[in-house]
Order: sequence, then C-alpha cells, then structure tokens
Amino acid sequence: MDLELLEKFFLWCMLVNTAVYAFTAIALFAIRDFVYNIHNKLFNMDREAVDKSTQKYLANFKLLITVFNFAPWIAILIIK
Repeated sequence: MDLELLEKFFLWCMLVNTAVYAFTAIALFAIRDFVYNIHNKLFNMDREAVDKSTQKYLANFKLLITVFNFAPWIAILIIK
C-alpha cells in the first residue's frame, strides 16, 4: 500500500464520518422531543439527562473522528 492510497483512504473516511456526524447532530437537535420521549419511556430519563447523554455522544463521536481519521491523514500529509 502506498502513501497516496492511504491518504485518499483516510480523507474519504474523514469526509464520510463527518457527514454522518453532521446528519446525526442535526437530526438529534431537530427531533429533540422525540428523542426525549423515547429515552423517557425506555430508561425513565429526564430531559437534562437526555441532553447530557446526546452531547456526550456527539463529543465522543467527534473525538473518534479526530483520532482515527483526521490525525492519520495529517500524519501522512506531513511525511509525504
């Protein structure tokens, strides 16, 4: 595997994961009441706990994109 292929691979992984992240973030904020109702019925969570859990989910998702897609892509660009 050469560096060009790895660079393209990590770039596309980052773009796809960022698009999924953006869609998820928009969907979670657009249907906030629906998400709250489901979590309230399933786990008996109040609105504050649901908001905290969705924010934590989005923060972890962003961190994973940065660590596993963005950082390797930048490293390949540096050594190329």
